[in-house]
This record gives sequence, C-alpha cells and structure tokens, in this order.
Amino acid sequence: MKLYYAPASSYSQRVLIALYEKELDFTPIEVNLFDAESRNEYFQINRFGKIPTLITDDGEILLEASIIIEYLDSYQKQISLIPKDINANLEMRMLERIIDVYVNGGREALFKDSQRSPNERGNKEVVKAKRLLESACNLLDEKLANRNWLVGDAFTLADCSAAPTLAYLQIVYDYQHLENLTAYFKRLSEKPSVAKVFASGREQMMQMLSTLKYPVNWE
Repeated sequence: MKLYYAPASSYSQRVLIALYEKELDFTPIEVNLFDAESRNEYFQINRFGKIPTLITDDGEILLEASIIIEYLDSYQKQISLIPKDINANLEMRMLERIIDVYVNGGREALFKDSQRSPNERGNKEVVKAKRLLESACNLLDEKLANRNWLVGDAFTLADCSAAPTLAYLQIVYDYQHLENLTAYFKRLSEKPSVAKVFASGREQMMQMLSTLKYPVNWE
C-alpha cells in the first residue's frame, strides 16, 4: 500500500501513528502542496487536494484519516484500534469527532486569529471557537481522570487523532492547567509510534512557523 502524506500534516500524522502501531509495511510518498507541479500531480490522485491519501494493494483510493485508519484496522486485525464493544466504539467515535470539530477546529481558529493584526483579533467567531475548544478540553480532562487512554486501557483511533491535535494545540493554547489532559499528552508523546511521527514532522513544522507574519510559540 502507498500513503501520500506530509510530515507536518496532523491528519497525515494520525494515519502514520496507526501504521506504526500496527507495524504495517507501506510505501510513504511525501507530497509538497506548495510546489505547483507536485500539487497538480497529487490532484490526479485526490481530486480534493487534501492529505493524506491511501492507495491499497488492490488499487482502491481511500480519503480521510479516520476512514483510512478504519481500513487499516480491518486489514490487520492482530492489533486493534477500533473497539469491538458497541458502547466503547460509540464513545471512541464521539471523542474523535469532538477532537476533530471542537479541539482541532478551535486550534485552527486561534491560529488564524494569531496571524491577524492585533487590532483585528478576537472577533465573535474566534471567541465562540475558543469557548467550544475549552469545553472540549475540559470534557477530555474529565474522561481521563481514571483512564490511560481516551476510551480506557486500549489505544484507539481516538488517541491517534488526539496526539497530533494536542501537540499543535500547544502553539496557540496552553492547557497545562488541565492536569489529566497534560499527563495524557505526556503518555502519548512517550509512545514509540507517536514519538516517531512527532520527530519526522517537527523540522517541517518549524520551517513553516518561521515564515509566519506573527511568530507563535512552539513547545
């Protein structure tokens, strides 16, 4: 199978974590969407131009990180990232959506706001996004009060999504006051699959941050 990805893309990182967790063989193909020729070639594979894309051994083209991870889980069943229990499965899906819509969505809103001139920041859409982000982070913190991972003792698709999202969230929002969430991110960062992905994407992210109009912190 082939994975079209970018090292600093949080959605690419979700899939890479799953691939490393499941110890699957794949061919990584790095895509540079900032290069016109590379971008045009990629549009022939993914008409939306979004990263990542997985091409299976049968030639099927799969889009969207969560769908790709579900495919990988069915492809290799020995190490499962999708709970079989219906209640755990529903909770995993709920938390994955909360991470994607409210945490990642809030992070994107705050990041875009940080690149506006100071007198243009903090409009009502940004205030709303930050409120939803904080509500989501508090919910995750509560869930993690007595859990190692988001859905309990098993590392799941939700954790694959949380790892890069929480890493990039630190650029624009400090959640260290949430002790359970902070401790959880530390556990994530120490997991070999996650550490490998973070290391590969860090250089590209630092290069991107260095070109910003208004500098932001990276921890």
